[in-house]
Amino acid sequence: MKIKTETNAIDYNELKAALEEHFQGKYTFKERSKNFVVAAKSKTEGANILVRKNAVMVNGNFPTMGGQMLFVLTILLLGILIPLIIYFAAYHKKMKAVENEIGDFIKDRYADHLRA
Repeated sequence: MKIKTETNAIDYNELKAALEEHFQGKYTFKERSKNFVVAAKSKTEGANILVRKNAVMVNGNFPTMGGQMLFVLTILLLGILIPLIIYFAAYHKKMKAVENEIGDFIKDRYADHLRA
């Protein structure tokens, strides 16, 4: 989910603090790099949040690097079709729910800084 914002309207540290305060106890937040934080609900449900100059990107994903590497490894070993069927049957809906919940919070919190 791409949330378009005004140029430099959202401060990364402020957003991270607001997310940690609002979702306290529900999600854990870990900083992966500059302007990039990972929200984790469990070891298999999470979202990546990337703050850019003109947008905030929120994407449902595996919250750990190990989970991401395991998924890529299964694609390499089993081909594309079987791992994608498993992914969409077991994980996609949960990751999309996390993405939508965090994205809706960002849209509500920073409504005056959004661009159409």
